[in-house]
Amino acid sequence: MRFDSAARFAAVALMWGSSYFWIKIVFGGLNSAQFSFFRILVGAVAMLGILALGRERLPRGAGVWARLVLIAFLANALPVLLVELVDDAVGADADMVSVFNASVPLCVVLLCLAARRADRVPARVAAGLVVGFAGVLVLYAPWGAEWLSAGAAVNAAAAIAYAWSMLLMEKLMGAEEGGRAMTPLVLATTQAVIGVGWAGINMPNGGFDSTPHFSASIIGALLVLGVLNTGLVYMCFAWLIREEGAAKASGVLYAVPVVLTLGMVLLEDHVLGTREILGMAVIVGGLILTRLPQRTAPAGRARSADRATPAAKSPAAVR
Repeated sequence: MRFDSAARFAAVALMWGSSYFWIKIVFGGLNSAQFSFFRILVGAVAMLGILALGRERLPRGAGVWARLVLIAFLANALPVLLVELVDDAVGADADMVSVFNASVPLCVVLLCLAARRADRVPARVAAGLVVGFAGVLVLYAPWGAEWLSAGAAVNAAAAIAYAWSMLLMEKLMGAEEGGRAMTPLVLATTQAVIGVGWAGINMPNGGFDSTPHFSASIIGALLVLGVLNTGLVYMCFAWLIREEGAAKASGVLYAVPVVLTLGMVLLEDHVLGTREILGMAVIVGGLILTRLPQRTAPAGRARSADRATPAAKSPAAVR
């Protein structure tokens, strides 16, 4: 694994895994709807500033914006909408929700298989994702959860929607508009801008029920979550998708519960049990398997394969 790719992977895992602790600070003065709006607003302003400094521009084509809106809807708006429509979704078992959140990589693989694009998922990556998910099951042990419930159905739908959004991101960054492929910076910026609209639509759903309270700690946590989580770290995630493909990049979601659990040990005096240690070890093993360097064919064999199958030369095939 290249150093820059490893650095982006670590940044995403650390930030997303620690979000829980920053969100706890923000909820000391804002409710859920207010937090969603201000977080995404801070992220959008920061990313627009970075975009201007980088002398890049937002896309202009209506078709591109339609796909960007669809990605934002699948990744952000739809899960919130489903939770609001299903009464017992909010009260779903926390361990079950965590398992569904971590099931996104497997959903990416299943969607690729359903679309008959198994070439996007190398066998080694698929095996690593299966091992990693097994580690998530050991870590959370959600055996007593209500799997046949509306709450479970909502979380499963949200996982599939998020996986679909990742595949759309991969495809969009491989397409070209005006001779230029979309960059991770532009993608992250547009998602933040569109997210302000989605969060604004959701504000009447509790956002005006109380007056938001801003202290220094709350403002600091909002800046961290907005500028880093919503902006720069999301850009790193998009970068991983562009370079490695959605399936391999999605494995970072397995690192999130590991970082969260270790954070609870450091910040909340959580005592690790044997099962949790075993689960995290299995997760790390799966991640190592997905990110092992891929073997390259000898030059002569590669040239022969290129001559035999010219139609197979696509970004997914040569990755």
